[in-house]
Amino acid sequence: MPGRRESHFLQDDRGFYTTSYGPYVLQSAFQPIFSQNEHGHLTIEAFEALIRAQQDGKPVPPYQFFSSVEKADAIAVDTLCRELHILNMGKLGRRKARLFINFNPGLFDQVANIDAEVDRMVDATVRAGLRPGRIVCEITEQGSGNEEVLHQLVSGLRSRLFKIAVDDYGADDSDTRRVNELKPDVLKFDAAWVSRFTETSAGQGLLKLMVDQFIERGITVLFEGLEEDHQIDFCQAIGVQLMQGYALARPAIVPVTFDDRFPDPEMAQPGELTRSLRTSAELGDPTPQQADRIPRAHPPRRAVTFGKRTR
Repeated sequence: MPGRRESHFLQDDRGFYTTSYGPYVLQSAFQPIFSQNEHGHLTIEAFEALIRAQQDGKPVPPYQFFSSVEKADAIAVDTLCRELHILNMGKLGRRKARLFINFNPGLFDQVANIDAEVDRMVDATVRAGLRPGRIVCEITEQGSGNEEVLHQLVSGLRSRLFKIAVDDYGADDSDTRRVNELKPDVLKFDAAWVSRFTETSAGQGLLKLMVDQFIERGITVLFEGLEEDHQIDFCQAIGVQLMQGYALARPAIVPVTFDDRFPDPEMAQPGELTRSLRTSAELGDPTPQQADRIPRAHPPRRAVTFGKRTR
């Protein structure tokens, strides 16, 4: 892509990565995504990756950081954040947990740019020692304007074996159409919408009906933004497969300490991941020989340095 610049990453003494954009130091924060069995036992099945920025050693709110990104750098910074998260996931030590990362198709105005962008995802995943099947790409609502770009992006990601999630589902006509067209692996229900519907018995009944219908279609259902214990109990009662929210665990900058409370079951015995997310080909991360066989549209491209500009 014109203007594409090479990402620069620094490793700390534990192997985790940081990077920079202009005056900002960027770090990964991971928030756990849980499954819950019939006894209420919680297991970390995935993490959502979030960017954390600092300037002069002080935290900068994410909205402030992203609003400061120059338009010409928007795609490069979006890519930089994804690569940072993927590399840190490779250092986390969780053998089977998935990583949810955001993808905004609205940043791409040309279909021709999509293949190169997805190939960069493949390269970062291979460098991290992960399989693409462990990366779940959240397609945000902002990307629905250019349908051709949106479908090319989803098709490209899926052809390289990444998983697809639709974010902020609220059962509006546009949301239903997105699900029917994109056929995601995971559906994330809008947090405010879930909170409102759990307040009444009629709303709870509707949520249960919808969860059952999506599960029957082979779609994994995730409720996010859970902040009350009764919401966790409700998820268990209606069979919600994945849960996320402050009532369970807050985001933490890597390296995270979630292992203290929620040890990786894969380190002790074989675990059972959410069925619709797991395939027999994903039972381990790739050897170098297997990594070479992950589909790419083009060979890796040489790029110029990214991240040296200051303001």
